[in-house]
Amino acid sequence: MKAFFTGHRDITNIKDGINQLIDMALERGVTEFFNGMALGIDQLAAEVLIERQLHWTAVIPCQNQDRLWTLQQKLKYKELLKSASNKIVLYPEYTPGVMQARNQWMVKHSNICLAVYDNRLTGGAALSVNIAIAHHLPIIQFNPKTLETAVIEPKQLSLF
Repeated sequence: MKAFFTGHRDITNIKDGINQLIDMALERGVTEFFNGMALGIDQLAAEVLIERQLHWTAVIPCQNQDRLWTLQQKLKYKELLKSASNKIVLYPEYTPGVMQARNQWMVKHSNICLAVYDNRLTGGAALSVNIAIAHHLPIIQFNPKTLETAVIEPKQLSLF
C-alpha cells in the first residue's frame, strides 16, 4: 500500500504528529510513501522518513521547483533528495498548474492520504485533501492546532 503526505507550508516543527501519521499508515500496511517536497510539512515528513529509514519517493512537480527558494532552502532540499528511495520529476520546468498536477498524481497513485491539516478551506493542503476525498481515499489527519489525530474513512453509497 502507498500513502502520500500533504500539509501546510507555514508549519515547520511538528515531527511528533508526522510520526503518529506514519505509525498509523504502517499499521494499515503502507510500505511506500510519496512526498511532494514542498517547503513545510513535505520536507519535515522527508526528514522523519529518513530518520526512520523508510522507503519513500520524492514526487517533484518540476525540475526547478526550488527556483524561488533561498540558498539555505535549496541546500536542504538537495540534501533531502539524496536520501529519497526514488525520484519522479513530472515536468521539466515550472508552469502554472504543476503543483496541483503533482498533488493529483500522488492521489491517483496512493491508497491513503496523510494530512497535517488544520481544516483551512484554501491552499494546497485543502485541495489535496479534497481530491483525496473525491477519490475515496481514507485520510489520516493530524491537526496541528488541536494536536489531535483522526481517521476519515471514505463514505460509501448504500442502496439500503
